[in-house]
Amino acid sequence: MKKILTRWLFAAAIPVMLAVPSSRQGAQAAPVPGDGPFNLTIYHTNDGHSHFLPRPASWRDDGRMVGGVIPLAWHLAEQRLTSTADIFVDGGDFMTGNPVCDLERDGVPGYAVADMMTLLGYDAGVIGNHEFDIGVRNLKRLVPLFGYPVMAMDILDGAGRPLFDPGPLVITRNGLRIGIMAISCGDMEDLVSPARFAGLRMIDQEAQIRRQLVDLDPATDLIVLLSHNGVGRDKELAARLAGSGVDVIVGGHSHTRLQEPLLVGGILIVQAGSKLTNLGRLDLDVEDDQVKTYRGGLVTLWADGAVADPALNAAVDRYAGQVQEKFGQRIGTLAVDLRKGRGETLLGNWLADVLRARAGSDVALINTGGIRKELLKGPLTALDIHEILPFSNELVTIEISGRQLARIVQRNADADIRRDHGILQVSGLSYAYRAAPDGKSAVVEEISVGGQPLNTTAVYTVALPDYVAAMSHVYLDIEVPPLHDLGETLTRVVVDAVKKAGTVTASLEGRIRRLDTANEPDRK
Repeated sequence: MKKILTRWLFAAAIPVMLAVPSSRQGAQAAPVPGDGPFNLTIYHTNDGHSHFLPRPASWRDDGRMVGGVIPLAWHLAEQRLTSTADIFVDGGDFMTGNPVCDLERDGVPGYAVADMMTLLGYDAGVIGNHEFDIGVRNLKRLVPLFGYPVMAMDILDGAGRPLFDPGPLVITRNGLRIGIMAISCGDMEDLVSPARFAGLRMIDQEAQIRRQLVDLDPATDLIVLLSHNGVGRDKELAARLAGSGVDVIVGGHSHTRLQEPLLVGGILIVQAGSKLTNLGRLDLDVEDDQVKTYRGGLVTLWADGAVADPALNAAVDRYAGQVQEKFGQRIGTLAVDLRKGRGETLLGNWLADVLRARAGSDVALINTGGIRKELLKGPLTALDIHEILPFSNELVTIEISGRQLARIVQRNADADIRRDHGILQVSGLSYAYRAAPDGKSAVVEEISVGGQPLNTTAVYTVALPDYVAAMSHVYLDIEVPPLHDLGETLTRVVVDAVKKAGTVTASLEGRIRRLDTANEPDRK
């Protein structure tokens, strides 16, 4: 049985950048790849998004099942047979992706996820942005249900106090003292709707990390930073933290499958993809307060023959039964495959059409990033719809001018050129554009609404998720007028539409046309 020998909770007043150097500053040699022997292994996951059951491997044609809680437990136990000592950590976003998140106990959604992850035996985890999908109040009630620390040093409440356990955590394994710190998502305020992040604020991650390192570094042999920043931000942070005392960053958020560790500023960066498809493994030779050699990679969580201990098996069976009972009934039939993508898609067209029909609006918009699953033709269940649209967003309408609608189109055409976020899928609206000579913006050449040229002085009714309205600075580039809330979630609207239609189909109609795609060979 693993034992947490020490837990430190340092005061987390609003930090300032500290000039005090780490004891390792300037003295730590960069680790090198090696074949061992290793005296510590870090096992890690991230962005599980509550995918607790196996699913067919989408990259294979034979339907082999992969992923989920039981295969994770099985492969973890097998891998541990070849490691001297280990820790097991998670990089955040354990919520949102499967309706198991919606199961409640004592009014707390997500308890089933907390139960299964506790039974898996994690040592530590970090708060991700999608944990806030259930709201701050529910999240504060959920986190204590985990049987291990779920931490974040950089999220403060209205009084300037850490909202969650700020850490750090110190664990001893094989005679090594391992310090674990945790930072959440640096761009949280651009990702979580204001209603779900009300009264909270983020603080400077690097400053807070250095603040904790002052006491943590001299008292430990290895320092692991859990981060939900995404691999790009982790690389930038690692470069700034070179020589600080941080040895490893276990990442999340970007769903990156790092087949081998990155080494930036002498700091190892690892990440294991998403949806509990892979288990990350990082073997370390730690000596004289630094990592000498390392070896890292991913273990695919094939489900063939996987079993776990009786308690975990029973929990998974119980929650699978509850999800099936509540969401597994067939509600219709899908006539064509509905795929995701960056531009206009069949799935995006269908969903936007459903929202426009329900709202009776001129136009409907839905963010591509909020569409989380593809569908293959065949039976449709309520579970499918919940997995496509797992965020509990509400359907709202706004009234805007044609001039404002043109700004929305421009913002999203620019976004496609820059690849800085997924564009909005549309209904009742069509437009064409090409890249501007600078390659950083778009030239919009035509816009029509309801088959007629856009009238810049007309007033149009637009249906959209409340999240898109709240994140208008990202998607809309307009001052959002008062919202009319239809009182229904997107999921409920789509489920009802499927039941009414019986058979669902969709087609590509040239709603979003990029006119210079011949110059974009990588475009899908």
